[in-house]
Amino acid sequence: MSAPKLHHYVPQSYLARFGREGMVRVRRRCPPKTHLANVKNIAAETGFYTITDENGVPSTAVEQELSGLEGQGLAALRRIDETGMPPAVGTDDRELLCLYLAVQMARTPRKRTMLRFGRDVTAYADGREVDHALMTEYLTHKHLGHPPRAAEAQGAWDYYHGTRVMNGGSDPTHNEAVAVPLSSVQACIPQYRARHWRLETSRKPIFLTSDAPLVLWRPESPSDAYQGFGLEGAHEIRFPVSPTAQLVLIPGQGTSVDEVKLSRVISCNQDLADSCEQVVIGHPVRHVALDRVQLSRRGPTLRFNTAPGIQKNPDGTEEPMGDILHLYTTRR
Repeated sequence: MSAPKLHHYVPQSYLARFGREGMVRVRRRCPPKTHLANVKNIAAETGFYTITDENGVPSTAVEQELSGLEGQGLAALRRIDETGMPPAVGTDDRELLCLYLAVQMARTPRKRTMLRFGRDVTAYADGREVDHALMTEYLTHKHLGHPPRAAEAQGAWDYYHGTRVMNGGSDPTHNEAVAVPLSSVQACIPQYRARHWRLETSRKPIFLTSDAPLVLWRPESPSDAYQGFGLEGAHEIRFPVSPTAQLVLIPGQGTSVDEVKLSRVISCNQDLADSCEQVVIGHPVRHVALDRVQLSRRGPTLRFNTAPGIQKNPDGTEEPMGDILHLYTTRR
């Protein structure tokens, strides 16, 4: 049997939980429309996990390994359905879902953006020198959709040329784009394990999911304009598990179940829509929740900044440490 060429970065089995007989309704960023789709055609790219092995032969070993985890994760999600409880601390299901969530966070196209950035700029340049003017042009017309600040153009230029120097004058390879995000999984698992797991339930089946279903959330802050946050800084790590429930990982220990109000579900659905790659997903006939969310043309974007760094000394004093490059991804 030949290996499948279309690789999913969100499991089909997971997406099918939000539809009926493999069909779901999706709402897309661009073009902004809603339509029915089969889960086999959502959150997928041809050859997304195909790598070249040491013999120069295309390999789907990564896709095959992920498929095994997807089956185990689906079984653990079904046990949440059956018990109405999140998995308890120290159980096999808890450990399995820690891995499942960590892999899901690492496997979306957004996690490859930093590694793909150089290749995309080089392709856009098409033989032209990548100077500051070209970088500004690329950020304006392709990456951001608006002119960058001078510090951002400088940061992007520094990042582009810095990564090429570290790669011997070349851009990161597709193999690296596949492997590097997944290499972070084991280091991230303790962040999921250490939290309190709350199962939020809704009487109405209106929780949505998306092509980037794991959402990191914290209250809006002025710092959102110039920096991002990760697992450690997230007040909540959310993962919809069905139209009637979502897992919410918060600081603390243990487990709990909480039936939430409609306003909470609506708010979480909008946060999910803000952070999706391209589509939000719901039940094929229960479309009210999907119609309610707002989708901007562009979603979370990799941003750059070059600014003076400040070093804090053990005695509490501060001193300048020269310009530093900061990369972050916007929340929406």
